Amino acid sequence: MKISEHLYIYLWSNPRDNNCNTVVIDGKVPLLVDPGLNKYVSPLFQRMKQDGFDSNNLKLVICTHGHPDHLEGALGIKSASVKMAMSQEEERYILDAGAKWYASHGNKMPDFSIDFYLKDGNLILGKHELEIIMTPGHSPGGISIYWPKFKTLFTGDTVFMKSVGRVDLPGGNPKLLKRSVEELSKLKVELLIPGHGPAVQGASNVKANFDFIKKMLANVH
Repeated sequence: MKISEHLYIYLWSNPRDNNCNTVVIDGKVPLLVDPGLNKYVSPLFQRMKQDGFDSNNLKLVICTHGHPDHLEGALGIKSASVKMAMSQEEERYILDAGAKWYASHGNKMPDFSIDFYLKDGNLILGKHELEIIMTPGHSPGGISIYWPKFKTLFTGDTVFMKSVGRVDLPGGNPKLLKRSVEELSKLKVELLIPGHGPAVQGASNVKANFDFIKKMLANVH
């Protein structure tokens, strides 16, 4: 769905299978955040085409973290003309836990390479200035992406509507997740797009959502 001149949001709503929400930012360096599972990339590209965005124009893919339902599709999209980025901490996590997870299922970890690493600070893509925020907890090197100009926040699997990402998977850490939620709640946000589930629209609704989650995490020490 095209939200504005430069922003496209594709929420996953099929309850019969797991996949993540995807965000596209058009501009001088067209960006896709979290392509999801590989088997759903082609239908995703079809939806983008219907909205007037040609996937052949993509230049950068960012994965908020390395779980397969966010990362797998990126491995097929990456090419000489499409770069891939995530945090270095998350790459280490994938090389460790990911290889073990695939091996436990009798499979080999897919080959992948990162073109550049993301860390706390600004990411300038043409006229778009984004802020990368390290938000560990759901995974060791997870990131969130804040677009100050439009008060828009992409939280990956750190924050959902009235929920947070699970911490019982390898690398999960409830204390770090609580800290990440606290940091994100300080931002001025009018549109929160999580890695799964519905978006949260309106500054008051976003604040109420953070307040609800912080109460939920109050006993985490």
